[in-house]
Formats: sequence, structure tokens, C-alpha cells
Amino acid sequence: MLTLAFSHNPTPNKMHPNFKRIVKLFQKLPGVGPRQAARFVLALIEKPDAELLDLGQAIQNLKKEISFCSTCFNVSDNHICAVCANSKRDQKKILIVEKVTDLDSIEKTGLYNGLYHVLGGAINPLDGITQDSLKIKELASRVNHQLKIVKEVELIIATNPNTAGETTSLYLKELFQNKKGAVLTRLARGLASGSNLEYADEITLKHALEYRK
Repeated sequence: MLTLAFSHNPTPNKMHPNFKRIVKLFQKLPGVGPRQAARFVLALIEKPDAELLDLGQAIQNLKKEISFCSTCFNVSDNHICAVCANSKRDQKKILIVEKVTDLDSIEKTGLYNGLYHVLGGAINPLDGITQDSLKIKELASRVNHQLKIVKEVELIIATNPNTAGETTSLYLKELFQNKKGAVLTRLARGLASGSNLEYADEITLKHALEYRK
């Protein structure tokens, strides 16, 4: 009978050097631990060479083919995203999110027709993320510019309902609360404390948008 003994590592200590190197590269991605990284590599080994080649070329050209919108910091292929380029979007609303994936979740509801601003994260001093690390200065500049055009702008704070998200929300409220023409609202009903927008279903987001305050 064959008995396999495993350590706390996702693979045996005497793993192939190249395998170990690629696992460590995957671990650099957000939220990817050693076990998950090892599973990714093992799954890729099973893929046909053509798929691996396509994946490699896509990763190699990632920064050439995809960039961030210079206005809202959504993903884009020409430095301006589809939302900012659409003149039919409501110019009097800017929904502020932490990540592009949060923006995508809101868009899928089909209920919001305003603009967005992606902060690039949330204030979390323990992880070294301060207000200066985020796109907050760019947001302030953008609000000033927008107010010259439409006179009043609703800033919908849609940071995640966790500690970092609430800290960011409070900072934004303090920053804009005395700004003439800026109306602050916050996504409310429907989002449970500790949850993330990225994983919320469309019904939950629908209620959060409809009952914001």
C-alpha cells in the first residue's frame, strides 16, 4: 500500500525548480496562496501547447493592449473607457468604487447610467495603503472640473462595507462634505457588512442602488 506524506507546503519539498519558480510567480497575484498557485500550475501542465502559447502571448502583450482610462481608471484599450466615451451617460453622477471588478458588477445590473471613478483600493494603513496611494486627488480634480459643467454632482460612495471600505468612505465624506455642488450619497440597503461588491448578486446590488442615501 502506497502512503503519501504531505507537509504544509502545497507540493513536496523536492519539487522541480521550474515548477517551484512558476508557483512563486502565481503567488504574487492578489489572494493566491501556495496551494492554489500549485493547482494553477498543475492545471496548466495539462493544457495543450496551443492554449499555453495563447496565454503566454496574451500576458506578454497585456500592457500593450490594455491600459487604464485616464479619466476614471477603468480598464481601456485606448486610454478612455467605454463609459467615459459615452456622452449619453448621466454627467451629474459619479459612482466611486474600489476596484474595476466592482464597477463591472454595478454595470451588469443595468440600473446605473452615470459615471464611475475607480480608486484602486481602499485606505488600509496596516497594508501600507493611504489616501495618497489611491486615485483620490484625481477624483477631487475631476469633481472640480465636472462642477464647472453641470453645477451639481452626486458622488455615490460605493466602497465595500468592511473596515477599509468604511475608512475610505469617511475620508471621502470629510473631503467633499463642504464642497459646494457636491451631493454625497452611500450605497445602503442590500449589502451585508463584510461582503464585497465583486461577489454580490445583481438583486443585492439592485436594492443597494435603489435605496442609497
